[in-house]
Amino acid sequence: METMFKKLTSLIRESDNVMIMAHHDIDMDAFGSSLALYEIVRSFDKKAYVFLENLKDNVAISHALECLEKTKIDVHFLNEEDYLKYKKENSLLVILDVYKKEMLEFPNVVDQFQNIVVIDHHVKNHKITYPTIFEYIAPDLSSVNEIMVDYLKYLNKKVNPVIATIMLAGIEIDTNQFNVKTTDKTYEAAAFLTRIGADHILKQMLLKEDRNRYLKRQRFVKRSFMINKNMAMCIMDDEHYERKDLAVIAEELLKFDEVEASFVIGRLDDETVYVSARSIGLINVESYMEQLGGGGHTTEAATSMKNKTLMEVKDELIKILNGE
Repeated sequence: METMFKKLTSLIRESDNVMIMAHHDIDMDAFGSSLALYEIVRSFDKKAYVFLENLKDNVAISHALECLEKTKIDVHFLNEEDYLKYKKENSLLVILDVYKKEMLEFPNVVDQFQNIVVIDHHVKNHKITYPTIFEYIAPDLSSVNEIMVDYLKYLNKKVNPVIATIMLAGIEIDTNQFNVKTTDKTYEAAAFLTRIGADHILKQMLLKEDRNRYLKRQRFVKRSFMINKNMAMCIMDDEHYERKDLAVIAEELLKFDEVEASFVIGRLDDETVYVSARSIGLINVESYMEQLGGGGHTTEAATSMKNKTLMEVKDELIKILNGE
C-alpha cells in the first residue's frame, strides 16, 4: 500500500489541480473519502474540487453538507456544466468508491480527462472502459474511507474533525455497524478517526433518518420471505426508491435467525429495477449479482436491470440462486 500512496502523492504533486468524483447517488463512504482526499490535496497547496450532483432526498449527505456549512468548512463542489471553467490540460481526475463508468456521478465527464486514477474497494469483475494512469482496488478493505485513513497515516496528516466524523459514519454504514467486511484494520481506522476528533454524537445525528421512511421500510421487512434455508428476499412495490433504501432493508434481513444472505428487489425509476444483496460472509453474493450484470463485494453487491418488472427480476434471480 505504501507504493500506491507514494505513486498517488507524486501524481497529485505533478498535476495542475485535482478533481474528485464518486458514484451516482453518493453515499457516506464516497462522500467522506472525497472530503478526506480534498483536504489532502489542499495540504499540498494544490487546487481541489469535488463533483456533486443534485442530492434530492439523500438525507445523510444533506445532513453532512449542513455540518460543513455550520462549521465553515469550505469545499469547492462542481457539477457537469461548470467543471470546464476549472479543468486544465494537466488536471488529475481521481475516481473513488466505484470503477464502472456507467455508475459514475457524471459518466460523460470522464472522456474529457487524460489523467485518471481509480481507487475502490469493490471486486473488479469487468475491465475499466476508460483510460487510467493508475488503479488501486482493494476488495479486502471495508471502505474507501479505510484507504484514506491509511493515506493520512502515511502522510502523517489529519483532517478536520467534522470530516473525520463523516468518514467514521461512512465506515459504520459500509460495515453494517462493524458486522461485515470488518478486520482489525477497520477498528484501527475507526480508532484513528476518533483520535483526531471524530464526534460520535455528531455521527449519530448524521445517521438519523425520517420516521415515516423508517416505518415504511419496516413494512417491507415484515413481508420478506425465505427463498431457501439460509436466504431471504424482499420484493418492494412499484414506487421509486433510492439504492440506500434497498441496501438498508437487505442489511436488516441479515439480523434474522438462519439468514446468511439477503436480496431486495425494488424500482429506482420507471425503467430500472435494482437488486441489493448482502451476506454475513458465508455466501458470496457478488457472484450472483455478477450473473445479472452487476458486481460489488463478497458480502455486499448489487445490480441494475432495465425494462423488466419486479417479478421478472425476482424469477431470474431465484433461478440463479437455485443453480438452474
